[in-house]
Amino acid sequence: MATIVKVRRQGGARIVTLPSALLARIGADAGTSLALDVKGGAIVAKPVADAPAPRRRRYTLSELLVGAEYLPDLYRSVEGALDGDPVGNEIG
Repeated sequence: MATIVKVRRQGGARIVTLPSALLARIGADAGTSLALDVKGGAIVAKPVADAPAPRRRRYTLSELLVGAEYLPDLYRSVEGALDGDPVGNEIG
């Protein structure tokens, strides 16, 4: 039995909502990646395994603090930068 859905516009994309029962028939659910193809004028969707997410780099505290010894000098160099009256089109 065919399921009828309507294509709708959402921003610049075209969206189709797939019923849960239809997804269950192909072993898919919310969050499943689907490979889409066109065969014989029909859209064919197949679940695909997601590639593992790349591991995020973890930094040590000493790596994160490199250059921190220069911060007091930097703060002193910009001290008072926000003092004074506007001189242009600043939003205040």
